[in-house]
Amino acid sequence: MRHRQALTILGVALVLLAGWRGMLVRFHLRADFGESNYRANRIRIERYLQLPQAPAWVLVGSSLSGRLRSAAFANTPLADIAVLGLDGSTPLVGMVVLTNRADLPRVVLVETYTLNGGWKTNDPMLLDDLHSPGLKLARADPLFAAEQRPSSLLYSTLKEWRDPSAKGSMPRTNATAFEAAPAEPVETPRPESLAPLRSAIAALQARGVVVVLVDLLAGEQGPTPLRTQPDSAELIAQEFGLGRIDLRAEWFRRGWVPTYTDSKHLDAASADAAARLLAEVAPGLVGPLK
Repeated sequence: MRHRQALTILGVALVLLAGWRGMLVRFHLRADFGESNYRANRIRIERYLQLPQAPAWVLVGSSLSGRLRSAAFANTPLADIAVLGLDGSTPLVGMVVLTNRADLPRVVLVETYTLNGGWKTNDPMLLDDLHSPGLKLARADPLFAAEQRPSSLLYSTLKEWRDPSAKGSMPRTNATAFEAAPAEPVETPRPESLAPLRSAIAALQARGVVVVLVDLLAGEQGPTPLRTQPDSAELIAQEFGLGRIDLRAEWFRRGWVPTYTDSKHLDAASADAAARLLAEVAPGLVGPLK
């Protein structure tokens, strides 16, 4: 009797699983957002590792760069890009993820906002997940990927309804010219926290990857103050001969007005505009890719 019940339960489960798989395939369902920082990061990491080959461009960073959707780069010179902006994390984890593939991108864009932060408290869990059975199962069968969890699909749908991207629209332009803010001290570089970043950049360059630093908007409403001393990004750029894109300066030079969901993160419309601006600026600094 128990044996028959177990077989019945197993049969029902298999039917439901097959039905769920069919619906995912039929409607091309996948979540772009997760209901927690951890789930959002799992979606981005799994999606990158499941790509048939490494893209030409990868953007690594924190939740700031995580707001730049890969879809916003469509039909731009950066159409072949993956975004590994990880919530509550730093570019370091994204760089480790890159090494979990045999192939590498040709250009890695490194967000500068958290360069001086070192490792974060949640980073060890993300790094452990890179070798977990769950991630191996997701790579073997997309049905078990984080982007196809029912809770993530529901959350992603609700978020898109609440925060529409205003596809293709341009940011509002300020009626009066922005004035440069007065010079003031910047964050103090901490050499000890930059050691892992130095190692990661050196390893990428040794394998022929072009590394470029990118300053993204982080709550600014006007031009950022002139630096009175080198910040961490400038020291790293000088040491490794890296190009640096100040997307904030270009944004305000055009008179654009950013909009945020909080005190730091761009809303969907501004984030999409930032992605298109990055796609416009970055190729000119990097040059033709081999």
